[in-house]
Amino acid sequence: MNLYQYIAHNNSSGANALLSNYGFKATKSINELIDRLKIIVRKYKKVALQDISEIHPDKSLLSAFTLSTSSDKEFSYATGRTPGFAEPVVVDPTPFEPAPPTPFVAPPVISEPTFIEPTFDASKVVEEIKGVKKDILKDKLKRSRKERERRMMKMQSSMGTSPILLLAVGFAVGYIIAKK
Repeated sequence: MNLYQYIAHNNSSGANALLSNYGFKATKSINELIDRLKIIVRKYKKVALQDISEIHPDKSLLSAFTLSTSSDKEFSYATGRTPGFAEPVVVDPTPFEPAPPTPFVAPPVISEPTFIEPTFDASKVVEEIKGVKKDILKDKLKRSRKERERRMMKMQSSMGTSPILLLAVGFAVGYIIAKK
């Protein structure tokens, strides 16, 4: 089970609330939730993943592993640089940053998961895969035909203008006639 499936199954109301922030309408279909979560991550990448982490059903467990309780002094010289040497020059990053979508406030996670009956139609998926395969095969055949036609045109154009080829054919015909 991947992240999108886990969130869609265990916090569908939070997923719908998050998706509405990105312009999607609420849905009861688990599969649509999964697909929409994937879409926003593909489009908004890190920002969307941060928003998704806000609605993760196990957010408190995950934050327990990611929050540091150690002081900064414990990590002094963790880079391996000796204090007496010159520090490296740090270049400021460019001031441009793309504007993220509006901030998302996660709704509270429901302790008991709400189960929504998935509406998965395997026949639609199979038909779609067959259609894609057929389109790929058509494109491949078109490309091979065009390549074959291009090679034939190249051969025909080179045969008609080559004086050496005409000379060779003339010698061959003369040899055959002389041999009889």
